Amino acid sequence: MKFACAKTENCFADSQTYEYKLPVTGEEFVPLLSGWAVRVNQKLRRPVFLADKNGVNVKGILSQNLIKASFPANRWEEEKAAFEKWLGGTDV
Repeated sequence: MKFACAKTENCFADSQTYEYKLPVTGEEFVPLLSGWAVRVNQKLRRPVFLADKNGVNVKGILSQNLIKASFPANRWEEEKAAFEKWLGGTDV
């Protein structure tokens, strides 16, 4: 999967949060999260999903193609690299 990535600001100190623009919506992305702890909240005006794995937190709006990923401060570089390798290798 091709994606665009940009650092995003967050209110938490030492937060390593990045925004990813995907070629699919969040609804199409959720089934790719095999092995992740995924929660979907359909009750909101704009339904969202949250996913966690190895300290990496991913969230997005189901109808949009933007997701935000937060990485653990103590190993953010390796987790970000692993996430992007996985993301780039997914078939869409």
